[in-house]
Amino acid sequence: MQIKTNWEETRQRFTAWWAGQSTGRPLLHIWTKREHPIPNNFSPQPYNTVEERYLNAEKITANYLDFFANHEPRGEGYPEVSLNLGAGSLALYVGSQPTFSKDTIWFEPVEGDYNTPGYLGLDPQNHWYKTHLDMHKKAKEMLKGTDALLSIPDIVEHLDILSSLRGTEAVCLDFYDFPEEVKSACKNLNRHYETCFDALNEYCIDETGGNSFTAFNIWGPGRTAKVQADIAAMLSPELFREFGIPAMKEQCGWLDNSLFHLDGPECICHVPALMEMEELNALQWTPGYSNPSAGEEIWDDMYAKVKDAGKGLWVSLYDYGEEAVDKADRLVRKFGAQGFYFIFPHMERVDAEKLLIKAEREWKC
Repeated sequence: MQIKTNWEETRQRFTAWWAGQSTGRPLLHIWTKREHPIPNNFSPQPYNTVEERYLNAEKITANYLDFFANHEPRGEGYPEVSLNLGAGSLALYVGSQPTFSKDTIWFEPVEGDYNTPGYLGLDPQNHWYKTHLDMHKKAKEMLKGTDALLSIPDIVEHLDILSSLRGTEAVCLDFYDFPEEVKSACKNLNRHYETCFDALNEYCIDETGGNSFTAFNIWGPGRTAKVQADIAAMLSPELFREFGIPAMKEQCGWLDNSLFHLDGPECICHVPALMEMEELNALQWTPGYSNPSAGEEIWDDMYAKVKDAGKGLWVSLYDYGEEAVDKADRLVRKFGAQGFYFIFPHMERVDAEKLLIKAEREWKC
């Protein structure tokens, strides 16, 4: 089952993008409906319960393969299968319990405090950790004979995991009451992250030694991931520099390629600190519900800071429909094409062809 026809070109562009080098044109994530579906051994599978949406690896993988059989990735779009246990499955691996809902998984706080023996420790026999690894093993078997990648799930890291495990309000108080304990916990969670990433990557690593990371449509040579600190929306720049940046620098130094997920206007004040991080390769902006979308001029000052720092810039244009190309064109004309990765909405084949031709002719870098 050959789903993508330009894998070599796509890997070359991603490799150059992470390195801040010329990619010829911006990276373009595009999907179109196929004129003729390709053969597929797996039929669509309905989910009978909410839990199955997250835990039934066979059904999840079959549904992805059905989509790939009927839709074609263009540009730097590529087929990836994601098996996420919510956003922040590391919380489950170190003791939290899940509450499943249709749209997400919520994590229950873990009883104890920083002085409780074994608190926030990683048990290799943890039920959810073993379950998640087993899900990836099953999916990997199903993907044999296809060129689809299995993506590293949204593990999430240090401060946000600590927030899931203790509660956001408690962690905000910890910054003042237990600052050294918070810093130590972040270091320990980074070690757990590394252990779990490498264990999962045994199933996700591709034949070139690279990996795909879920949801953000990023592939890279070596260890590649999105990183975040959504709790930063509640922190002053001083607190973020004291608690967030050291943990983030350590994590991004361990990764080969890192994309920071900046979530909401309250986090924009932290962009200067993030742009100072040599270990960070790129930034992704999520404006948040009810705010202007990512392609609007209101965010241009922030984009300018990212471009001036020489970082890559991941911009979703998914909610613009037919106006998405115009939004990308505006950004390219203002900032230049270098460093952009545009995520486009699904489009007709003829529109995808026109976009690729336009990018090659007008958006050179």
